[in-house]
Amino acid sequence: MSQASLKTSTLTDEEKSLLTRIVDKDIREITPSISAEGIVYKGLTDITEDYDWRKLRRLLNSLSDKEFLVAKETDRALLCPKCGAIHVFSKYTCPNCQSTEVIRVELIEHPFCGYTGIKKNFILGSSLICPSCKTNLGSLDKRPLGNGSKEDYRIIGSSFECEKCGNRFNKPNVLHICKECVAIFDYKIARYEKIFNYEIPEQVIKIMRSPGECTILLIEDNPDDAKIITRYLTKSRELYRIEHASSGEEGLEKAMNKYFDVILLDYKLPDMNGIEIMEESKKRNIHIPIIMLTGADDRKIAVEAMKLGAADYIVKSLDSYKKLPSVIKQIINK
Repeated sequence: MSQASLKTSTLTDEEKSLLTRIVDKDIREITPSISAEGIVYKGLTDITEDYDWRKLRRLLNSLSDKEFLVAKETDRALLCPKCGAIHVFSKYTCPNCQSTEVIRVELIEHPFCGYTGIKKNFILGSSLICPSCKTNLGSLDKRPLGNGSKEDYRIIGSSFECEKCGNRFNKPNVLHICKECVAIFDYKIARYEKIFNYEIPEQVIKIMRSPGECTILLIEDNPDDAKIITRYLTKSRELYRIEHASSGEEGLEKAMNKYFDVILLDYKLPDMNGIEIMEESKKRNIHIPIIMLTGADDRKIAVEAMKLGAADYIVKSLDSYKKLPSVIKQIINK
């Protein structure tokens, strides 16, 4: 959907408030996980103090329906059909008497005499004794010999047994129980629903941001240079939100997880140089305009950076810092 066709007038006040808070946090993707508290969304933990997970999920799905978020299925969860809780546990029940006193039993065959029965009928003390011919088959923790002798036996499978009515069966019924409202239900009425992660499209970020605001990622390991650059940007008439990273890897991680209009990239960093970072950003599908910063007027670096797609190249100096706002404005308005 194009930016022009997205109209915030279609959003409720709650949806608009939530989306604004998400954009203000520079979040690009909202990832869910299932926990004891319900569905937890990475990056939104402080927001969930105002919305419980059910309400937050409803709002996120509504924003997706209105195409302000892009939903992608990541998991499925069993929910209580009565209260919608995700805190559900399951129990086996007997098909005959519906008791939950169900156990799994192993079936043992003693080939020497042909007797077949459940394991508990063989147990006598710490040994297995054939109930039919009384042969000692060895200790409980000993595996079958596998040699066809009189003392050998075979585990031929397993089944379920109801300790209440004695019924034995291959497939138990399954009941689900909600820990919150104690509702009991089966698969016929259980809510088995999709769980999504949500991506925030760039056009939505631009719509929801403060008018004229520009978000910048400054990747610079020299704290003095970082302070000077930040000072020149904040003193300009433009509205900048600046986030700092002091290494290449830190910068790449931030660029993958948050939205930025421009990256200011120092060429010399402790873990990799600017060219290596640009190459890595392509591999990670990071598509943010990059302005390369260097302490030396090296034309070779400039040419290489521009070939890799750098939006511009600036030699560090007080004069070039003064020009940064106009350079940034020109880039984001292209």
